[in-house]
Amino acid sequence: SSGINAEYGGWVWTLDQEDGKSSKIVSGSWDSNIHFYDIGRGSLERISDLSVHSAILCTRYEKDFLLYGTYSKIVAGYDTRCKKVVYKIKNHTRPVLSVASSPEYIWSSGEDNALVCHDRRMNKLLKRIRMERISSSIAYSEPYLWVAGYDGFIKCFNQEMKTLKKIDSGHSQPIMDMTHTMGATVTTFKDGVIKVFSPNISPVCWNAFNLDSPASCVDYKDGYLIAGCSDSSVVFWRNTNLDY
Repeated sequence: SSGINAEYGGWVWTLDQEDGKSSKIVSGSWDSNIHFYDIGRGSLERISDLSVHSAILCTRYEKDFLLYGTYSKIVAGYDTRCKKVVYKIKNHTRPVLSVASSPEYIWSSGEDNALVCHDRRMNKLLKRIRMERISSSIAYSEPYLWVAGYDGFIKCFNQEMKTLKKIDSGHSQPIMDMTHTMGATVTTFKDGVIKVFSPNISPVCWNAFNLDSPASCVDYKDGYLIAGCSDSSVVFWRNTNLDY
């Protein structure tokens, strides 16, 4: 593994790897800064930065486009090519904790216990449901929306946000973050444990390990497993085979 102090004034609260065959990642923190890195040469090389007016709690890094959610209840869209914030959405009454997306929709969850779906093309709120518990992390991998909570459970929804299954992670600690790909579902827990599951709606735990500093966020794409930790560091493993 490799790691670096990410030069933040607070926890690294969120990170995500760019869609596609990309070695670019983005990380955000409580200090309201977003950093862009390239990890293609085996180290974290800083590319650019973005400062906003609120703590960054979640990110979704699409190809050439970043969605980020903030403590100030906003989901914003940032075009990385022209380096401009092109829109802001406010569908929550409390801080936004997680954001997921498809070409048609943006889903977000917040401290208001709401899980919402926003139509990108019509630019309007489509649906809002109130969850029993706060949803700490959400991820979309066609055709399912995966929702993880502080209660240690993962719920599987369809695109219309109807619950298909509630999955027990087998861990009593709150889930801090989750990422889902066609190859694996990876979760990180409040006590520093990272678990790797099979990516289906009846998951099997393939692996579990601890970090020295608990990870508040995690992402896995194209052989890179990356974690943002409570000591303001970003750790990544290259050519990691989690797709058993």
